[in-house]
Amino acid sequence: MKLTKIAALAFGCAALMASCSGDIKTVSKNVKLSKGMDTVSYSLGFNFGNNCKLQMEQIPFGDPETILNKEAIIKGFAAALYNDSTISEDTLKVATKRISDAFMKKEQEKACAAFEPTAKKYEAEGFKSLEKFPEYYGPSVLLKVTEAGKGDSIKYTDIVYVDYVGKLTNDTIFDSTTGKEPAILQLQSLVPGFTQAMTKLTEGSKATFVIPSELGYQNREVGPIPANSTIVFDVDIKKVFHSQEEAMKFIQKLHPEMAKGQR
Repeated sequence: MKLTKIAALAFGCAALMASCSGDIKTVSKNVKLSKGMDTVSYSLGFNFGNNCKLQMEQIPFGDPETILNKEAIIKGFAAALYNDSTISEDTLKVATKRISDAFMKKEQEKACAAFEPTAKKYEAEGFKSLEKFPEYYGPSVLLKVTEAGKGDSIKYTDIVYVDYVGKLTNDTIFDSTTGKEPAILQLQSLVPGFTQAMTKLTEGSKATFVIPSELGYQNREVGPIPANSTIVFDVDIKKVFHSQEEAMKFIQKLHPEMAKGQR
């Protein structure tokens, strides 16, 4: 379940079961159901409450039974329902961010634990962990340079002319330029882990890098790549271009027929 759904349930569940005044348990037992829609309403509220109990178990601040104020949860829901909050919007934003950060930290810990065996295997073979993206919570790419290039480091906005082999950790190849012309890749359009590794290299570099699923295709199945896969790339960076125009001129030199077709 997505964070937004969890947060909404955490702040809004069970509110349809009771009013906001008095003891919550007492109020929940004294509901008058005089009309058919009252029973429907009660059932709806009861289902919200049940779902909320399940989701509250995922709140990453400790035991929800002891740390969460259920009456405050109900009042918060009512305030949203009637558009009548006594808490400022800025305060609510700070609280929501705290929940978001806590969930992200929890997901980071899970991701790191899942990637740890793979990381240890490759680090033992001389791979080094790269710096994390400042905005990303999770394990980093592992990089091993087999041949150093020259010049400035590749930038996120650059385009590269590169030979590569993409494979799974069991050495199954899922994509390759072997026997073909090198590929021209615009880095900012690729999975984050590939871009992250490439920006640590220079033109002429040869390297291998290991991308955890969180910086790759995550929980998506992409062609022959199973969901939640760690992927490995061997790359040989032939050329680096700093603009679309540079890349296009290079392509037209390689393939003059393309230039003729554009006249």
